[in-house]
Amino acid sequence: MNNFEKIAASPDKLGAFLASLPVIEGPWDTAFQRQYCSGCGKVNCDGCPNEAYRSNPGWWLTLDAGEES
Repeated sequence: MNNFEKIAASPDKLGAFLASLPVIEGPWDTAFQRQYCSGCGKVNCDGCPNEAYRSNPGWWLTLDAGEES
């Protein structure tokens, strides 16, 4: 098994690999902000009801593919 096959074996494995990358912001962060933050009226993110999706490429991998703006 090569490295690609190992990390692409399932969405969970690929999500874990992407989460381990030392990036400041990924496309999953942009999608999260667009979907959950754009209409949120909170001053800060403490107690965010969508915390499970923040910085979570596994969530992002479940979204329908579309054109990124």
